[in-house]
Order: sequence, then structure tokens, then C-alpha cells
Amino acid sequence: MLLAALGVLTRIVTPLQTVVNARLRGTLGTPFRASLVSFTVGLAATTIAALLLGPYPLVPESALHGPWWMWFAGLFGVIFMTGNILLLPRLGSLQTVLMPVLGQITMGLLIDQFGWLGNPRHPMTMARAAGLVLAVLGVLLAVAAADAKTLFGGPNPFGSRHGAAHPPPAMLSADTLRPPADGRSTNRTRSPSIWLWRGLGILCGMSLAVQAAMLGRLGTALGSPIKASVVSFILGFVLLCAVVVFRDHGLDLGKAIRGHNPPWMWIGGLLGAVVVLMTSWLSPQLGTGLTVLVVLIGQVTGGL
Repeated sequence: MLLAALGVLTRIVTPLQTVVNARLRGTLGTPFRASLVSFTVGLAATTIAALLLGPYPLVPESALHGPWWMWFAGLFGVIFMTGNILLLPRLGSLQTVLMPVLGQITMGLLIDQFGWLGNPRHPMTMARAAGLVLAVLGVLLAVAAADAKTLFGGPNPFGSRHGAAHPPPAMLSADTLRPPADGRSTNRTRSPSIWLWRGLGILCGMSLAVQAAMLGRLGTALGSPIKASVVSFILGFVLLCAVVVFRDHGLDLGKAIRGHNPPWMWIGGLLGAVVVLMTSWLSPQLGTGLTVLVVLIGQVTGGL
């Protein structure tokens, strides 16, 4: 119970990380640049921690004989982080939390059901199936309530009249979550395309459940959750460097550094490092299913 409570407290920062990275995206111009900066900060923090805390050698020989897929946890971290940056201005903070949560529950149950990624099998039970149904109904009710408020023009307790959550006062003066250049709203809940974004949110949540299982396996092989986090951030950093170079034609931080931007805009990677570290530590001890449940409670609490 103590480990579960610690996991909930850690996951509360996930929605905060999404808002911070969305603010960074507003300054840098693309979600990939924002993700690269965040991964760079996270990689630096976890590398320093691994060098100081060990254990040595950093990569034991036994880890080299483990399954090849455990080294690719960082790929799913990139999908989740970049996806959330894209989702926040279009879905608002509540749905940006709820949709990935639904994906995490679904994928977590599948991993337990079939024993994927080296996890022990936990077959589907009536209680688990009922929990999945209740989670789906809860998400649908929350989405329907938000859509109804927007459709009938009433006040939306979850955000603005377009359904997007109001940012903290410190963010209002910045160019966070800018609308597109053609002036169209970025979050029209009555548009059919909104369901595509919600589907993307579910896929992002599935990627987070996969990352949790892979990080647990990698942390066990390396003998340290910190070293598993370093490996995850290295892969994410390399992938995002390639995307930024070929798609965004480089990363220009000069304007962002010289501009009047809040210092907290740069801490998304540090928050991400804490989340990845705790996930890699908790997963082998709690199991994928319970880890996903802990993630669910923490993220919903943080989103609210």
C-alpha cells in the first residue's frame, strides 16, 4: 500500500508535466522541439543520478542477454509525451488525462491477460471486466458532459467555451496553446475530428502501459531503475534529435532563452525523469496491472 500511495503521488505530476511542455511547445513552435528539450533535461538528470548512485558496472553483462525489446522503452515514452503535447490544446486538460487513462487500463489488462513483455499472466476475471466497463462508462460520461456544456453554450466547468482547460494565471500572458494561423479553433468538440484526437489519446495511454512493463523488465536486468530510466531517455533523445533535424530543420533556443519566459517552462524533463524513474521501480514490484491502476488514480487526481 505504501508503494501504491507513492506511485499515486508521483503520477499526480504527469498532467503538470503536460501543461509545462505545452507551454514550451508554444514558445519553440513544434511539439517535437518541446519533447526534445524535455528529454534532454530528463537525460541529464537521470545520467547524473546513475553516475552518483551506481551500482557499477553501469551495464552488467547479464543484462546483455536479456530480451532485445526491453531496450526500446524510450520509444513509447516519446509517443506518450509528444502525443500529450498535441492533445492538450485540442482536448483540454480533463480529456487529455481521461483518454490516455482509458488506453492504459485496456493495455494493462491485455498485458496481464496474455503475459506479454515477460510479465506473469493474470487472466481476465469478472471483477477486472467490470472495472474496465466502469472506466469506459466514466470516460464517456465525462466526455458527454463536456460536449453538452459546449453544445448548449453553458458554462463549462472543465475549461473555456471551446472545452479547453484554462491555464494557470502565470501562463495567460504567454503565447501558450496558440490557435492555428487560419484562425480556426483548436478544440471544437462538435467537430467529428475530435474523436480522432480522442482515439490518439487512447493510443498514447496504451503506449504508457507498454513503457511501464518494459521499464520494469529493463530495471530488473540492469539492477537499477535509475539506469533503466537513462536508457529510456537516451533512445528518446536520439529519436527526437533525428525528427527535429529532418522535420523542423534544427532547434533554435535563442529566442526562447532571451524571451521573457517563466523559468518553470524548462522543468518538464525533470518531472518526466521522476515519473519514468518511479514507473521503472514500481512495475516489477506491483505488477503491470496494479501499476496501471496507480497511474490511473494519480493522473486523474492531477488532472482534476
